[in-house]
Amino acid sequence: MTQDHSEPRNRLNRLTTALCITSAALTGWLYVKPRTRGLSTNLIGYGLKILGGALAPVLALLGWVGTLLARRTRRPHIGALGVLGALLGAHYIQRITTPESDVDRAFPVKSEPESRRLSRRWRLGQVATRPRSRVVRNVTFATVPGTDRDLLCDLWQPEPGVPRSDIGIVFLHGGAWQAFDKDVLTRPFFRHLTAQGHVIIDVAYRMARETDMLGMLGDVKRAVAWLKANGPALGVDPTRVVLAGGSAGGHLALLAAYTSGDPTYTPGDVRGVDTSVRGVVAYYPVADLRTLTDHWSEQSMHPLATAAGKALGYFPQEGYLPWSKLAQRLFGAPLSQLDEALLAYSPIAHIGPHCPSTLLIQGLHDHVIPVEDVIGLHRSLVAAGAEAAIVKLPMVEHAFDLIALQISPPAQSALYDVDRFLTHLAT
Repeated sequence: MTQDHSEPRNRLNRLTTALCITSAALTGWLYVKPRTRGLSTNLIGYGLKILGGALAPVLALLGWVGTLLARRTRRPHIGALGVLGALLGAHYIQRITTPESDVDRAFPVKSEPESRRLSRRWRLGQVATRPRSRVVRNVTFATVPGTDRDLLCDLWQPEPGVPRSDIGIVFLHGGAWQAFDKDVLTRPFFRHLTAQGHVIIDVAYRMARETDMLGMLGDVKRAVAWLKANGPALGVDPTRVVLAGGSAGGHLALLAAYTSGDPTYTPGDVRGVDTSVRGVVAYYPVADLRTLTDHWSEQSMHPLATAAGKALGYFPQEGYLPWSKLAQRLFGAPLSQLDEALLAYSPIAHIGPHCPSTLLIQGLHDHVIPVEDVIGLHRSLVAAGAEAAIVKLPMVEHAFDLIALQISPPAQSALYDVDRFLTHLAT
C-alpha cells in the first residue's frame, strides 16, 4: 500500500504561505504613513503598525524561515514574499537604529565603567532588568487642598547595592488628559532605569473627569515638590529631578518644567516652593494645543477600543471625549472662545533661556501628534539658547515605546538617547 504524504505536505505549504505573507504584509505596512489624524483612527491598522514595529526582528526572521521552506516545497512565488518581508524588516531595523538625533552633540556623555545604559541602539536582550526594582505602590505625595482626595504615585527604587545616580524622575502617563493611569505598560522601562540607579515616581495625576488643565498642572508640581523634599532620604539630589512623560504626559512635563517659577501656573499650596527641574524628557508631546482643533477628528474613539478601555478601568465611563468637548472640560468654555487659553497652556508659549535641558522624542508617522509642532518646539528652544535635542524616528507611530521593549528596535533606539541624556544630567 502506498503511503499518502499529501496531508503533511499541505500543512507545510499552508505554514510556508502564512509565514511569507505575514512577514511581507506586516513589514510592508510599516512603510505606510497613516492618512487619519487625531484620536479617531483605524484601530486595526494602528495596532498592526505598533506591533509590527516592535516585532520587526521577528517578522524578518519569519520571512527568512518562510523562504527556506518555500525552497524546500519548490514554491518560488511564495518564497519571493518571504524574501520581501525579510528584506523590508531588516531595512526597517537599519533605518530605525540610525535616526536623526542631535543628542550626542547637545548632551555629551563621559565614558564611565560598569554603566548599564544601552551600548547600542538595538540588540536583543540588552535592556537591563536586573537587579530588580524595589516598588512601593500607592504612595500619597499630596492631598488636594480643601478635600480628603489623596494624590498617589508608585515609588520605584534601585535594589540595595546598585550605585545611585542621584537622578529622580517624575513620570506622567499619556491618555489625552482623560484616560489611562500610572503603571500601564511602563514596568520594563522603569526596571531598566532603576538598574542604572535612578529613582522614579509614577504619578496618577487627576484627569479631565475630576479637574481642569490648571488642576493637572498643579498635581505635577506637587509631585515635583514631594520628590525634592524627600529626595535625600531616597538617594535623589533635589537639584537633579527630571520630569518625563509621553503624549499628554509629555505636554504636562514640558509645561510644568517651563513654568516652574510662574505663580499663574502654580497652585497656592506649592507657591513659593522650588519646583524647578534639571531636565525634561518628552515622548511625542503636544507642543501647541491650538493645532489640535484641526488635527484631531471629532469622531468618537473606535467602539472596540472604548469598550476595552472601560472594561479595564482606563477610560472614563462617558467614553473618550472628542477635542471640542474635552477642551471645554479642560478650560471651561466653548472651543471657539479658547484661542488665548490654548496658547497659554502650550509649551511653545513658554520658551526661553530659562527652560531646563530638554529631550524630545518623536515618531515621524505619528497620527495623533502634529509632528511639525514638536520639530518647531525644538527649533524654538535652540533659538532661545536652551539646551535641547530631538530624536526623529522614521516610520514610527504614536506610543511606539510601550510594547516589547526587550526586542523593539524603535523603543530601544529612543531609550538609547534617554540613557545618555540622563547620564549627562547626572555628571
